[in-house]
Amino acid sequence: MDSRAAMIASAWFAIAIISAMFIYVGKVNLGTDIAVALLVLVAFVITFGVSFGLEGMRRYGPPSRSQVEMSNELTEMKTAISELMKKVEAIQKELEA
Repeated sequence: MDSRAAMIASAWFAIAIISAMFIYVGKVNLGTDIAVALLVLVAFVITFGVSFGLEGMRRYGPPSRSQVEMSNELTEMKTAISELMKKVEAIQKELEA
């Protein structure tokens, strides 16, 4: 099981137990309803925060500046290597002739 899934499942399990205790001890009234609603809201925040939060932003978000710079540098290196290969081929042809 993924560690994120374990965190989400344990949060929901803990909130379910705490909510059941709130309702069991405090009976069903406006105060316990609000407390349970807030706990469920916390569970939703944890669920979507963990699953789509910072990790999701890193994975699916726009590339960082360093990644763009590295991509540009790699493109420049590829063009330089292709130019060098053309020069090497030209030198090989002159040596063969």
